[in-house]
Formats: sequence, C-alpha cells, structure tokens
Amino acid sequence: QQKVKGEPGKTYQITMNDGSVVSGKLISDNDKEIVIQSGSMGDVRLEKSNIRSMTAVAATDQKAGGIWFANPNSSKYLLGSSAIPLAKGSGYYQNTWIFVNSACYAFTNNISVAGGFEIISIMAKGEGPYAFFINPKASFKVANNLYAGANVLYANTIKSVDDFGGLATLNGFFTYGNTNNNLTAAVGWGWADGEFSSKPVFTVSGMTRVSRRIAFVSENWIIPRTIDEELKLYGIFSYGIRFLGEKTSIDLAFLNNKDIAKGIIIGIPWLDFTIAF
Repeated sequence: QQKVKGEPGKTYQITMNDGSVVSGKLISDNDKEIVIQSGSMGDVRLEKSNIRSMTAVAATDQKAGGIWFANPNSSKYLLGSSAIPLAKGSGYYQNTWIFVNSACYAFTNNISVAGGFEIISIMAKGEGPYAFFINPKASFKVANNLYAGANVLYANTIKSVDDFGGLATLNGFFTYGNTNNNLTAAVGWGWADGEFSSKPVFTVSGMTRVSRRIAFVSENWIIPRTIDEELKLYGIFSYGIRFLGEKTSIDLAFLNNKDIAKGIIIGIPWLDFTIAF
C-alpha cells in the first residue's frame, strides 16, 4: 500500500481497498483519516487503512461534468511523440497492426527510452531480417504549457541485408499544450550510409481530447525532395480517433495524400493498441 498523504485544497481521486473510487477536494489530512469534499456527497471521512491509492487530479482533468481519468497515452501520437515527458517509472507497451511490438520506459522525469521489433520474421520461419528499433528521448518543461525535447531513432536488422547498415533520424521538437490537448512541431535529419541528409523533414502533430474516452490525433510529415534539380515538398498527413481507457488506448487512423488517395481514397489504415504502466 502506498503512503497516503495529500495537500489540502487540491483535488484527488481515491481508490479504496474494495475497488470503489471517491473524488473530491482534500479538506484535511491527519495520521488516521482524510476528509474529502465530494460534490453532492458533501464532506466524506475516509480511514487511511481502507485506502489503496490516492492520486492528485490535474486541473485539465477537472471538468464540470466530473473528473476525467488521466490521459493514458499523453506523450505519443502515431509514430512520433510530443516533448511532454513521461513521469519517472512510468511507460507503455504498444502493439501496431499485430506485427510490431514496442515499449517505452521513463528512467527519470526527463529521460525515456523506447524500443521495438517486428514479428513477421519469426512467422516467416526465420527467413526475415528481424528488424528492430531503439528510440531514446530527452524532454523538459521550459515554461507553462511549453516543452522542448530531442530524440534519436535508430533502426536496423539482426540479419544482414545486402549493404544495409541501418537508418537513423535525429529530431528536435517543441510542444505547446497539456496532456489532453497539445500541438508539436518537429524537425529531423535522416542518417544512412554514414551520412546525414542535407535537408530536414518537418512534422506537425497534435491531439485533442473531446470527452472522457475520446480523443482525436493527427501526425503530418513534410518531406523535401529534389526532382529534376528542383526542390519540392512532399506531404503525408494523417487523421484518427483515439479510444481511451484508464490504462489503455486504441488508435484507428489513416495516412493519406493525393497519391495514396488514388488507390485508397480514405488512406492507408493504421491500428494500434497501447497499455500504460
């Protein structure tokens, strides 16, 4: 059982040993009990010996219709992430289209490491390349609702494939907003064959939580390309809905542009499932 201690005046969500949940503003706290002001229930006295956990509720999760549970997938869009850091000791497991498994863990309040692998190679009786990736990230709060971060994404294969020596991107990004509603602008340079790309890729991503269990998410890439010695920008955009549980989320999204729409008008489907811990 965790230590039950709160700050009077703040709002908390309290889970009792029997599984029931009480939310409200903390009025008083002593060695044996706490007193919570809980809406129409008035002042409620709770013995600390009966409390399983006590979690502070962020201001962004305090709504007129009640208290929302914390966003279980607040730092991740579809492929990329925001600069909002994970709390130390927290993380998530993610499965994308069954075939790609990944996980992320925050070693400090500012440093996290993600990694993953595909299982198609295993299903192909060992004939595949066994692709994997690792993605360390550093991110910091620099002002109210403003965050900055950087990460490195490195991907390679366990089995050698011709002259393939791995791919990487070096990214920097800023995020404005909170864990429910945010917008991120990022710039990244690709690396392959021992050299960085001369032109960066730009990304604009965002999420907005419209209800307790529904959010919308979008991630959009602007890729510079040289065609006939002329620099052109190639865009890929995405749009999706995120279904939220207290510790889980499911994304159903589509990646699209004018070229993709010629073959699949609604775009290439994207499906992932995430469990926070």
